[in-house]
Amino acid sequence: MRNYILLGALVWLAELPALAQDTVSTVSQSIQGTWVTQVTDATGNLALFEVGTFHPDGSYSSANVTGSHSAHTGVWLRTGDRKFALTGLFFTHDDKNVFNGIVKVRVVLTLAEDLKSYDSVAERVVMDASGKELSVTSGIPGHAVRMDLELPKNPPPQ
Repeated sequence: MRNYILLGALVWLAELPALAQDTVSTVSQSIQGTWVTQVTDATGNLALFEVGTFHPDGSYSSANVTGSHSAHTGVWLRTGDRKFALTGLFFTHDDKNVFNGIVKVRVVLTLAEDLKSYDSVAERVVMDASGKELSVTSGIPGHAVRMDLELPKNPPPQ
């Protein structure tokens, strides 16, 4: 009987994570939610680009400020301590709203320690309407802040 108890204790101990491997708490390190994103423009300044939502199922959707872009859609994955990867896609249109291209972005994101903002670096792949790659631009920096709930400044009477 004593051997069975000892064996049970050893099995239980083997299932525990090693303390040295669990030094960084990743509890609540979520990118899920809605973010206001700025991306570096052609002049090198951060400019408003989109408002996007990281959904719990690993999907991503956003609305952007450029009328020649469709909605952005994509997928995301946590890759490490406050680290995430995002692949997104959107379609472009000319001034007559005729479809003329595809843009794919591959982004690595790092959440700030307070989990209220992130910095990112993107790679942008521009394709023609058939999907033929025309250009790749790497190293595009960005920054986003988590959108918080705001109550009305002048709420209606209760």
